[in-house]
Order: sequence, then structure tokens, then C-alpha cells
Amino acid sequence: MKKVAKVATGGWSFFVLSAFFLAGAAPAVPFESRPAVSKHSPARWDSLHDFNVTRYTLWIRLPFNNDSLYGHNRISAVSNVAGLSVIKLNAAGLTVDSAFCDQVRITYSHQADTLYLNIPEHGSGQGLSLDIFYRLGNRGNSRRGYYWYPKGYNSGTLHAVGYTMAEPQDARYWMPCYDEPWDKADSGCVLYVTVPDSYQVAGNGLLIDTVQNGGWTTWHWEEPHPITTYLMCFTASRFALWSDTAHLISGRALPLSYFIWPEDSAQSRTVFATVPAMVRLLDSTFGDYPFQKYGMAAVYPFAFGGMEHQTMTTIHRNWILTNSQTGILHELAHMWYGDLVTCGTWANIWLNEGFASYLQVYYDEWLGGLIPGVYMKQRFATALSGNANIYPIYDPPQSLLFDYSMEYAKGAWVLHMLRWVMGDSLFFPMMRAYADSFAYGNAVVSDFQRIAEQYYSQDLSWFFHQWLCHPGHPGYATVSYYRASDTLSVRVKIRQSSIDGHNYKMPLALACSTAAGISDSIVVWDSTSMAGDFLLNSSQPILRVMLDPDNWVLKEWSDSLPYLASTTTINYRTILIQWRRFTADTTIAGFHLYRSHDSTGTWEPYVRLNETVITDTSFVDSNAAGCIFWYYYLCAVNGSDTNYLTKGSNIISGITGGVAENSGQGLQDMHLKTWWPNPFKEKTAMEIELASAGQVTVRIYNIIGQPVRNLFNGTLSAGRHRLLWDGRDDSGAVMQNGHYFCRIQTGGKTVVRRMVKIR
Repeated sequence: MKKVAKVATGGWSFFVLSAFFLAGAAPAVPFESRPAVSKHSPARWDSLHDFNVTRYTLWIRLPFNNDSLYGHNRISAVSNVAGLSVIKLNAAGLTVDSAFCDQVRITYSHQADTLYLNIPEHGSGQGLSLDIFYRLGNRGNSRRGYYWYPKGYNSGTLHAVGYTMAEPQDARYWMPCYDEPWDKADSGCVLYVTVPDSYQVAGNGLLIDTVQNGGWTTWHWEEPHPITTYLMCFTASRFALWSDTAHLISGRALPLSYFIWPEDSAQSRTVFATVPAMVRLLDSTFGDYPFQKYGMAAVYPFAFGGMEHQTMTTIHRNWILTNSQTGILHELAHMWYGDLVTCGTWANIWLNEGFASYLQVYYDEWLGGLIPGVYMKQRFATALSGNANIYPIYDPPQSLLFDYSMEYAKGAWVLHMLRWVMGDSLFFPMMRAYADSFAYGNAVVSDFQRIAEQYYSQDLSWFFHQWLCHPGHPGYATVSYYRASDTLSVRVKIRQSSIDGHNYKMPLALACSTAAGISDSIVVWDSTSMAGDFLLNSSQPILRVMLDPDNWVLKEWSDSLPYLASTTTINYRTILIQWRRFTADTTIAGFHLYRSHDSTGTWEPYVRLNETVITDTSFVDSNAAGCIFWYYYLCAVNGSDTNYLTKGSNIISGITGGVAENSGQGLQDMHLKTWWPNPFKEKTAMEIELASAGQVTVRIYNIIGQPVRNLFNGTLSAGRHRLLWDGRDDSGAVMQNGHYFCRIQTGGKTVVRRMVKIR
């Protein structure tokens, strides 16, 4: 049964606030990483091309005693223009031995990664067949396209292994081809891969047969569906093969095939046991599984994590050893978004990676795991940092085409937020319609936006432009003013900022927490500027207000409070308290200041010092005698209704001497003669003189009034006495550098001195 996240959870009641503010929301190693794309494709995936590939048929021979590959590629194509006489293909690092067009030898030239084939003229719509014989090998450590490692290459290479890995544009390194994502071979591909007969080969599509001949075995695979070059693959090693079945909603039994090293076979059965349920879930939600089979081949070394080769995903062997369910789901999800529908150009790569990443969220939600917003925060928080704050996710720099923070994490957030805007009843049918509309073809952002708008019945250009074409994300600062009399009402202000100054337009949820749990929920649609108050009411006292607590929006959020900066002792009964300007809301009426002798921070022991609202950023407390340490906090007063106050600021202490240090009053029994050195690095000493014997207590306090060292507590005789403080607390730990106070009490009198510990 599909599980859908609820808007309200726990003890929060939700006020959905559509703040359409026009004024004026991993892993340490990405699941997939790729080489930089060599060049960008044309602006449109369907740009005019002078021929169309209909099928690739490859005969590959792998000797498996080195990195050599011997190939024959037959490219079936159709001319798109009149008088086609030159075919341009991509072929990087390959040695081309001969070429034929319609079985007639032709001339060719090879410059850099481009192969020019001189063919007899073909008219528009006329079919042609190209046969190219080529080879590669002796590349040393320069591996691209085809990767071969001998047994024992490193400690994890248990068997010799050879495989292709071509995303984004490395298919040209293992076969001559037209290596662009928008030109899918309409009739798929056929692979004949010949290896020594102790090896097995996985490939795209269905296994048609295997033919043994003189110590060699040819594995024949066919994929009949349209396929782009970077999704074509073969993987060869000494594999153990096993199979399973996924039963789809339609009743179809989908074969699952796995190519695993024998040492991992037993463990892989446990790890892959979830795949049938994964396939059935995605099939039931996002459309019929689009191919004839699904499989995985595990390899090592593999620098790319996982790769969604069409019908035969290549995965890192460690995904079996570590049971990487998230990675397995991600690559399976690509069969719909990436393989069935392929991004038209690399500028649109988030349509592949962001979609597959978000389906991880949906799978976890279906399992009954974390609610989507919690999953997003835990797994895709990197969208708030890194390159996602520098570049937009649409048309990323070539070197960042597969940047995790941008295309995976932020890409997933875009879908998550679109789901929030549209609602589940529209979002999931829309996702299915998108897959259906562009099945076995290509799509770009405008295509996806068009489908989303058809289901939403409203323009969504504002949504796609802000999230795809701007770097970063919004930052929201809220200011919550609670009604002082009963806290059953709260006024909320919201201020927005962003890296490039763009104002984001998004619905935002405001949630109120009460001791009784969830109270009545209301939905408020508003398009006013952020200067206004949003008034919320509850039948129970409101403990706190949160913005978007279910994390539907990619954002940073802070709940702003006033901030006390400092206290300064003026004399034995006067303390100056200062605070910062409250920039979160410039429309406030002013402040209320509270004082207590208790540092717990609770409301009750504090009394308000000011009779009228303080409009300045400082206050002189001239009645601070009678206590050594005083504690203060500050509340901002709402500008439109002074009955509403913010919660209290930070708590800061002020200190008085209780008696004037130099007035002579009350010091007949004790004199503080010296205190040296001050400031000090390691030790400091004080000398006191008592007129008569008596009880003396000496304590050291930190800057916020917490006792850190009981230096002396006992009886001293009349006369002079020297006490030493070694800069440590009662546990013997060395105190940090900073300001400290020493309080000396005897005969009902007190003297306080400030000390400074330095490096």
C-alpha cells in the first residue's frame, strides 16, 4: 500500500501559508560520478542532424589477457538530407582499420575524436548501412569508455574484469558512434561479445544465445527498444549468474538477472531480495516497467558508484558488501527517468539524476520509513551548500555535470517542492504522464514543465525558473510575537533573502505547537508583502511557531529573537545593559527588559524594568544593589499591537560589587591589598588583610555568573593572607581565556574583582 506523507505530524498544527512573496529548500560520496562532458550539445535536443541512427550491431572480441578490444560496428541509419555524402562519427582513441557503406569499401579520415566517412550520395529518407572495423589497446592507465583490470589489480579485484562505462560522452572511446544523448538508435542495439569460455558477459536487452567455438564463447544480447549510446554496455568477468522474477501490476512476469562474482553470490541474494518489490512499486506508480528485463552486474574496481545502463545496471561491488539499498533503488529508477525518457541535452541532466534521487524518497516513504521531509533533510541537505550555492542546476558547467549537491540533491528537492505545490493527487499522475508522453524518446525542461502545467491547470514558469535557473535557495527569518496575556494568539512576520537577491515564490507552512498536541488547522493563501503580520489563533497556549516543519521547501530558516550584547558595571548599584538592533523586524515598537537574580531563564522570577517601551538599544539599571549577579533578558514588542511580544532573548549577567570598592564603607574588617598579575597567563595571586579573625569565602565565576572554582572557604586569622589561583576549575581543568570574577565574602561584606586570563 502506498504511504503518503501527512501535512500534520506529532504535536504540530499546520497553518499552510502560501507566501507568494513577490516583493518588493548524502552521502559523502555520490552514488554516481562521471567524467566531464567534452562539449555541450546544441540548445535543442531535436536540432537538425543530417542522419538518424536506427540500430547499432556490434561484434566485440576481448582477449582478456590485456586491455585490447577488437570491434566491428554496423550502424544502420537513414539520411535526413538530400545528397548526404559525408558521415561524421565520434571515435576517440580508436584505430580504424577499414570502413564500408552498404558493403562497399569507402575512404575515410580520422581527426582527433571525429571519424569522417566518405559515402556515395544518399537522398533524404534513404537508408544506409555502415560497417566499421576498429581496435583499441595498450592504453596503460588511460582508461575511458572500456575498462579492463587483471585479477589481483588490487586487493579487491578477485577476477579479471572488463566493462564499458560511457556517460556522458565516452561511448566514442569503445565504439565509433554518433555520441549524443538525443540521437537514440530507434531499433535498439545488438551485441555479440566473444570472450574466453571461462568468462560470462552481461549486456543490454535479452540474452538470445551463447555459442562456443574453440575455447571462446560468444554472448548474443539484443535490446529492441530505442537506446542512446551512453546507455549501451557489456560487462565481462568470471561471474556467477542467478535470476529472479518481479510480478508487475499488469500481471507480467519480469525476468531479473544478476551477474555476480561467485564469492558474493550468497550475499547478493539477500541484498537483491528487495528488487521485485522495488520494481512493482515503481511500475504501479510511474508507469509500466518499460523494458523486457532488468539486471545488475557488479564490478570492481569501479569509480562511478552505479550506472543505469539500459536493462543491465552496472554497480560497484561494494553495494553488495554494504547492502546499499538506496543505490540499488536509484539505478532502477533510472529505467523510467533516464532510460525510457532520456534528457535531450546534458544541460537537462537533472531530469535524469534529480528524478532518480527523488524516487529514493518515495521508496522509503512507501516502506514506512522517514517521512519525506525528514529524508530530504538527512539525505539531500548538501543542496544547501557547495556548488549548488554557486551555479544553477540547469545547464551546469561541464566539469560539474554530475555534481551531487546540484543535480542529485537539489534536483530531488525540485521534485519534492513541485509535489508540495501540486499536491499528491496531481503530482503522481503528472509524473506518470510525463513518462508516457516521452517514452523511448528524449525530453528537456520545457517538455516536463508543459506536462506539469497541464495537470496543475496553472502557469508554473515562476516555479521552474526560480529553482532551475538561480543558484542557491531562499533564507527565511521569522519573528513570532505571542500575546502576553494568554499566548493563544501569535503574530508572525517573515523576511526572505537569497544569495543573488532573487525573491522566491513558494507556499510555506506555519505550524503551532501546543501542550495538548494538534489544534485546528487552517489554510491561508496570501500574496501580500512580507511587511504584514500573519495572525494565528489557537484554543491552547502556543508554545512555539515553526516555518515549514515538514521540510517541503529547500531553505534555511531562523526564528529571530533580540540579542543582548553586553553589560557594564557603572558603580556598586548601577549596570548598563546594551543590545543589538533588531534587524529582523524594523517595524517594532521597541523592547521590554527583564531582570532576575535567578539564572534559570524561566519567566516567573524575572520582573520588567521599564515602565514604557524602550525605543533605544540600551538601558541603565540604577537599582542593582543588594545582589552580586543579576540576569537579564529582552523581548521585542510588536509594532502594530504592543500586547504581542517575542520570546525572550539570550540571558546575560551583570555584576555589581554589593558595596563600593573604594568608598571605605563596610571594609573595616577586610581590605583587598593587591591582585597581581592581572591580566595573567597561568597564575594570579591576591593579598587580603583582615582586622580580625573570621570566616572567609573566595569563589571564582565565569563571565555569565557560573561558579567555576571554590578557591577558599574557611577561617583566617587577623593579618595579611595570600591566595593563589592557577587558572583551573574545581575539577582541575584549565579554564579558557577570557574574563572571570572573584567574589570575596567575610563578615557579611562582599568585594568583587574582575580578572582576565590570556594566552
